[in-house]
Amino acid sequence: MFVRTPEVGDPEILPFVMGYLPENYRRKAEIELRDTPEKRVQGLRLLKEMMKHEKSLCNTELDDDFLMQYLLFRKFNVDRALSTLKAYVKLRKKNPDMFRNFHFDRIVRTSTDRIAVFLPWRCPDGCAIILVQLDNWDPTVFPVEEVKRMVAVIVLQSLRDPMTQLNGFKVIFDVNSNPLRHLRYITPQNIYLLYHGTQECIPGRFKAVHFVNDSITFKAAWFIFKNFLTDKFRKRIFFHSKMESLFDHFPRSILPTKYGGTLEDYDMTEWLKDVMQPEKLATLGGTIQTTT
Repeated sequence: MFVRTPEVGDPEILPFVMGYLPENYRRKAEIELRDTPEKRVQGLRLLKEMMKHEKSLCNTELDDDFLMQYLLFRKFNVDRALSTLKAYVKLRKKNPDMFRNFHFDRIVRTSTDRIAVFLPWRCPDGCAIILVQLDNWDPTVFPVEEVKRMVAVIVLQSLRDPMTQLNGFKVIFDVNSNPLRHLRYITPQNIYLLYHGTQECIPGRFKAVHFVNDSITFKAAWFIFKNFLTDKFRKRIFFHSKMESLFDHFPRSILPTKYGGTLEDYDMTEWLKDVMQPEKLATLGGTIQTTT
């Protein structure tokens, strides 16, 4: 698990695994998300009532904790929460294999091979940090269908943590790549699924995406990907020609040594073991039950 304390001397740097909101973040939630006990009760009641009148949702049951993520995500604007929730349910119905047949011994490769991992420490602003290293992904060992399941597991399960619900994610995407291995998967369908799923369906706040190490694969992907982006999201994208510029956005102590930081250990295998326990996978994504 993430246990080694970085030598930062900064009490504002908190671990990825939290499970609660410190008092200063509790106040932040009230101010930024309008999160109060009254809003929670009223919002949840209204959202459930509105779901009964939606054809795509009227026979769908989702647990309260999952519905609350959408209310928080949309700052208790129930109409917007409902719209995003409908998009998620549609995504899940169109791509059922992303949300079933999870096997720890397969998905754990995301950690052991360092394909996509959460770093053990949050940014000083509370954001969780996802490090993606494209060149570590071998599709012959970790097929694209498992990649889709992996994204569902790590994003949805991380959003159970109230710190991540509030503060969201920052992504460091190392796009160094062997094009012979990866170019065939750079399709409009796959790129749209990644964008649509993470930006329009899942109640996660992606605060910034930082690209390092240019490649032919990335140029091909970017040519497609940029067409889906909103102006708001474009402003959250950063390109780094030098690793040193990462330090304008992240403390050196929370970045791996490969990127000029001082962090040596960032294995998330134990976290995956925890969130992939059968009883937790059974409620992944809100426990959808559709009746006929």
